[in-house]
Amino acid sequence: MKKIYTLFIASILVNNLQAQTVKKVILEDFTGTWCGWCPEGTGVIETLVAANPTRFIPVASHSSDPLSVPDGDAVEAALAVSSWPAGAIDRYQFAGETKIPVSRGKWTNFVNQRLAGGAIASISFDNVQKSANNYSGNIKIKFNTQPTAGVPLKINVLVVEDSIPAAGPNSQNNEATSTYQPGNNPLVNFYHMDVLRDAVMTTWGTNSNIPAIPVVGTEYSEPFVYIKPANLGQKNLRFIAYVAYDGTATANQKEILNAETYSLQWLEPVAVNNVKNNAMNVNVYPNPATKNSFIQTSFTLKQDAKVTMEVLNSLGQVISKPYTSFEIAGSHTIQWNAQEYSNNILPGVYFIKLSTNSGDAQTTKLIIE
Repeated sequence: MKKIYTLFIASILVNNLQAQTVKKVILEDFTGTWCGWCPEGTGVIETLVAANPTRFIPVASHSSDPLSVPDGDAVEAALAVSSWPAGAIDRYQFAGETKIPVSRGKWTNFVNQRLAGGAIASISFDNVQKSANNYSGNIKIKFNTQPTAGVPLKINVLVVEDSIPAAGPNSQNNEATSTYQPGNNPLVNFYHMDVLRDAVMTTWGTNSNIPAIPVVGTEYSEPFVYIKPANLGQKNLRFIAYVAYDGTATANQKEILNAETYSLQWLEPVAVNNVKNNAMNVNVYPNPATKNSFIQTSFTLKQDAKVTMEVLNSLGQVISKPYTSFEIAGSHTIQWNAQEYSNNILPGVYFIKLSTNSGDAQTTKLIIE
């Protein structure tokens, strides 16, 4: 039996007053197994995920290799990608750039610019269900401020897959002078992460329920259905929902306004720590985890609420970075890394506590090995 060294409580306190909606940033990494410089882009993404686990969402869109898909090819062509790796950050064209995709050396600066801004909309998953290989649910949107008039809006759900071994036809090329695994070509012990597998609502998304001029504070919902191919496992698949403008790329009207994630493993309660009460369904994965793990805490709100996450030590002292967001009712995921709160975090038993302003609370045990 392992000694308990410290007490870790991730407390999500819900209050529907004050608070702005957190902006989650998507970076589409246009990459390929044949691309020798693309591993350096992977290195940038790994650093960004480590620095911003709660708010940064990467998507690897492969080109001209066995992992490429038609939806990714169509976006790549529409955004005029001409070198690899290239990154589209929220499909937004930054000042001084001639087009939306930019080189890997600019990713960190531009991601930080987007992280510094607020979100004009909150987005959530609602009533996600599984029947055999069919997945269905709704994407809910609520605008906090008025979007740009005259520019169409679209909702989409992407399917991404993690932990694909870079072996055989998926082996990853690497330049001899690359800073990522220097000297290894192909890469060794490498896994393709965040790989785009499908755009569920067609390439650019759909909009059957959001009016041309959305009403601020009004909730809109869009249904989706995904039929999973038999060759894809469920455990490593995630949904990424986003709302975006759907104008022309040359006019900088493809901007993603906000996004949310949902792991399909939440639909396998035997595989994760699954706790239910009257207020929220709480899932924690992985559990047990290591201090280097990215831990996903999924929760469901029955009504719009302010969400604050804080980490306390055994003395009740807050040691976490601030996290507060106003979220629409539905399912949300907060991804975090224990090590970001304390580089010296030790193995032991911890607790994730979820509370609401109505007095409901749930505490879930988490083991760090």
